[in-house]
Amino acid sequence: MRKSAKYISVILAFALSLAGLSSCSGNSTAETTEKPVSKPVQANIEYEVINDFSVECIDGSAFTLSDELKEHELVMINLFASWCGPCAMEFPFMEEAWEECSGKVSVIALSCEKEDTVEVLKDYAAEMGLKFPIGREEGTGLDKYAPGYPTSLLVDKEGRILARNVGTDPNVSKNTFLDWFDGYTGDNYNPAQCTYTVYAYGIENGEDVVGVVINFCSDTACTPVTTTEDMGKAVFRGAPGKYHVQVVSVPEGWKLADEEELYTEPFSESIYIPFAKE
Repeated sequence: MRKSAKYISVILAFALSLAGLSSCSGNSTAETTEKPVSKPVQANIEYEVINDFSVECIDGSAFTLSDELKEHELVMINLFASWCGPCAMEFPFMEEAWEECSGKVSVIALSCEKEDTVEVLKDYAAEMGLKFPIGREEGTGLDKYAPGYPTSLLVDKEGRILARNVGTDPNVSKNTFLDWFDGYTGDNYNPAQCTYTVYAYGIENGEDVVGVVINFCSDTACTPVTTTEDMGKAVFRGAPGKYHVQVVSVPEGWKLADEEELYTEPFSESIYIPFAKE
């Protein structure tokens, strides 16, 4: 799934531009397609600590990660490109969420596109109405965390990467970001637990695929979760680790569009699984 993140972003942007999103509802029967764990997976991996960095923002100010972590409970780093449709789709909602909780969450968007000069980014921010810090990723080394755009990282006060989201939620809203922030701030933050969110969607028009049963497997046990009418979403919570993600059963009328083996990273993240009509 990692190598298909750019494909997912393109597909979602194309589907949204052509047909918009529709919901799949109602009860359906499932055809079981169980798969064995193909290789051992490692659990209880420590969170990776991100290197401190400082960048000059398009307004001339400086953004230093360590300084932001002193003043905020959480920092979100968004890696994007100006040509990326899904990036543009989520930015207005990111702006709204940041304005609402900027006292506890710091946000910066860094372009990984070489052609995105400061002037290009100034025009882009003005057109999008973005006021949170924006700069260039060049020199930070953060591009290694971005298999596709957009990629967002959540970093806590110790500089640990708590979560990564690659791609854009098909039903993104301000609450998408507020809910994400809420899980990693205040009394809700539990550093001993990761949250892995699966989104099952149709590649033709981005519709939710409800009733997909998915296993999250460690080297000792598998835990099943099922996608619901809430954006075709399923959530698994467990210790930080590298889990094997298996599609166990698929609702009637659907089939997997990508047979690639899926594994989580040792931090919370969102996983998008594409499906096609049979």
